Amino acid sequence: MTKHLFEVSVVSVQEIHDMPGTWSDDDYHQLLIQLEVDGIDDVYGSDLLDMTVMALQDLEADAAADAVLAYKLGGSISAGARGNIVEDLLDDQRPWEEVSDIKLHAPIFAAAVLLQKAFPASYARPDMMRVILQVNAAIPEAAALLSKQPEAAFVARMLADAMSENSILERLFDEQLLAHSFPEADGIIWRAEFDDQSLAENPSVRLTVYSSGHWLDAMASISDFQSNAYNDTDPGQISHG
Repeated sequence: MTKHLFEVSVVSVQEIHDMPGTWSDDDYHQLLIQLEVDGIDDVYGSDLLDMTVMALQDLEADAAADAVLAYKLGGSISAGARGNIVEDLLDDQRPWEEVSDIKLHAPIFAAAVLLQKAFPASYARPDMMRVILQVNAAIPEAAALLSKQPEAAFVARMLADAMSENSILERLFDEQLLAHSFPEADGIIWRAEFDDQSLAENPSVRLTVYSSGHWLDAMASISDFQSNAYNDTDPGQISHG
C-alpha cells in the first residue's frame, strides 16, 4: 500500500464576510465606467470605494444589484437569470451557494459584499468560510507539490480527504476527485494560497482556503487527517484516498 503524501492539521475554521481580492481598484473603476460616472481617473483606495457606493445609491436597490451582477458575471448568464439572482438577494437567500452553476458562486458573493455596503437595509451581509491548514510533506516526493501556489483541484482533493463519503463534496464529485481532471474545482475553491513555506528536511506550508460554507462547513469538526492530494497538471501515480 502506498504511503500517504501529506499530514494535515486544521489550524482554524472561521466564518468571514469578505476575502482578499474580492474587489480591486480596477474593478471599481470599471464598474464606475459602466455606470457612466465621470472624474474617476485619479481616485483610488477607500475614496474609490466610497465613490462606487454613492454611485450605486443613486439607483434603486434592484437596479444597482443588476448593474453589479452584470459587471461581475458578464455575459455568462442571461438578463432574466440575473434578475432571478437579484430577487434571491433581496429575499435574503444565498445564491452564492445555491445557483446551479458553481463557477458563478464566487462572483455572486463578491456582488453581495458590495451591495450590502451600499444598501445595508436591503441586502443581508453575506458570509463565507476561511479554513487554515498546516500541511506537512510525509515523503520527499510530496515536497514539490508544496513549492508553488496550490491548484484548485489539489485543494479540493485535500479537503475531500478530510471529509466523510457523505459530504457534499464527495457525493457530487467523487469521480472527478479520483480522476486526473477536476474542471469544477475552480468553482469550489474561491481562493487558496500557501504561506509560511519551509524548505527544511520535512517541508511544511500553511494553506489558507476561502469558499462558501456549502463546501467548507464540514471542516469544522475535523482536526487532523492524511491526504494524497495531487494537481491535475501533475497527477502522479499515487491514488486518492
